[in-house]
Amino acid sequence: MKNLKHISLIILLALLCLGCQHISKSIDETFHPNDSLVKAYYQKHNFASNGAYTSTIKTNITTDTLRHQEKIVIINGDTITTTNMESKAKLLFEDIEKLKQKQSPKAAKAMQNRVNDFLKEMNLPHIGLKNQPEEKTSKKGRKGILTASELAAAQEKLKQLPQYQGKEIFLYESVHFYQDGSVNLALQQPANPAYVDAYRYQHGKWSAPKAVLARNIPRRIFPLSKINFADALKVVSTYNEKAAQVEGAAPTATVYISIWDGGMRWFPGTITGNRVRYDIQFNNDGSLKSFRQEL
Repeated sequence: MKNLKHISLIILLALLCLGCQHISKSIDETFHPNDSLVKAYYQKHNFASNGAYTSTIKTNITTDTLRHQEKIVIINGDTITTTNMESKAKLLFEDIEKLKQKQSPKAAKAMQNRVNDFLKEMNLPHIGLKNQPEEKTSKKGRKGILTASELAAAQEKLKQLPQYQGKEIFLYESVHFYQDGSVNLALQQPANPAYVDAYRYQHGKWSAPKAVLARNIPRRIFPLSKINFADALKVVSTYNEKAAQVEGAAPTATVYISIWDGGMRWFPGTITGNRVRYDIQFNNDGSLKSFRQEL
């Protein structure tokens, strides 16, 4: 019993010596008590019911059997002498100490592997790493709409689409500029004015057309030639400048154009604070048209 406690302490110390945030679970945490194996072992080898049975080691290691002064540990159905187990635990402790002194990420990985080797020898499940930082492979998301040059490029690429190249282009209903850098809009088909297709600009290119169930098309179209996509930046800048002057008002990172009866209007059109709300309007070129408190 004393030797087994000594073994448990050695294993626990070895795991504590990992001392590294990269390893999530100690060997002790992977252990779950299961005494049925020992009971079966007693019956198989005709041990008395008052034999030295204990479950002080928490795991699938259930122990200990004393016969002719020799202690036996049952691990997941296999047996091993405590002397052998103590020897392996001692080697584990020594190896961990050497690796711990290196103080490097590679050493932490090596410690993980060494512990798993020990668990494999003991016929126990391996432990894994916790909160291991993943290598970042994707680019950080945008925090605002495209730059002026990117917006101009998007508009030019729209004009160069095969189905619209060299033809007058009419926008339908709205144009949305999102903070993730995408632009959503719909266009009237030049070949068939009764049809409208939606497009999305993202990652530097326009998507394939998607059919739109359009209504009141003549009242909801506006020529692309009278819109400058880069003006969206003016709207964002002016809106946020005014919002900063209103207590409790939130800035915007998304703007859009609404089209109706041959005209266009930039949105959002209101700034709401804790106590007051303002109406804000813009000219077609994105410059400020009016800013007044709503009564």
